[in-house]
Amino acid sequence: MKDYYQTLGISGDASQEDIKKAFRKLAFKYHPDTNPGNEEQAAERFKEINEAYGVLGDESKRRQYDFARRGQFAGVGYDTGYKGFQYSQQDIFRDIFSNRAMFDELSRMFAQAGLRFDPDFLNGVFFEGKGVMFQFYATPGGVGQRAYQQGYPYTTVSTHKPGLIERLFSKIAVKMGKYALRKLLGFEYEPPLRQELDQHIELEIPQAEASSGGERQVTYKRGGQKKKLMVKIPPGVKPGTKIRLRGMGAKEGKKSGDLYLHIRVKG
Repeated sequence: MKDYYQTLGISGDASQEDIKKAFRKLAFKYHPDTNPGNEEQAAERFKEINEAYGVLGDESKRRQYDFARRGQFAGVGYDTGYKGFQYSQQDIFRDIFSNRAMFDELSRMFAQAGLRFDPDFLNGVFFEGKGVMFQFYATPGGVGQRAYQQGYPYTTVSTHKPGLIERLFSKIAVKMGKYALRKLLGFEYEPPLRQELDQHIELEIPQAEASSGGERQVTYKRGGQKKKLMVKIPPGVKPGTKIRLRGMGAKEGKKSGDLYLHIRVKG
């Protein structure tokens, strides 16, 4: 059994603040960007550090892990019905990047240090280049169930459509600039980004699949090339549900739009 406390160099009774401080120090030290010429070895250590933090930084997982450690030290075995700590490394990574609060915190932390933590970086370091995608979806009635595609990160978005006032402020913001709008009207508005690069596809699925969920292959054109994606359909999906695949839309230079799948249920 891995010793996550030893990985972070802390004691078993460390506070959550101590855990976070230890993680930050080691994550910066072993981030591949801070180890030019030694990126591969640093990446392996970086993975171990994030795995440890994914467990000890999550109070629920930490309790399960501590219980398993005590059982191990006490000689509790599988023959007694004790199952131990059941999370694999990929389970832990999936949960880190599926937890929007934790993921946003990590993104801010590395961005402030000028270090990468974008989808391409995550794909290469944590998922061995298997194609990490950030999947968003929502039902017509509001935010939908949470889901992930093949263990990849997700988050939810609202299907809220901007009203007349919001559209008006959006146009004003573009013409006047966000600074002027804030100073003159006391209104903080962030206009949508890269919408011109977004792509939209209608995905028709049978009623049975909408109820039970499943996987669907989606084929579409991106930059003149045919692309294929396997998308997980969450159980209970409703007609009109919108699935957003972050960064999988059209590309222009370094910018990428999102790919939106609009669910249509037949039968």
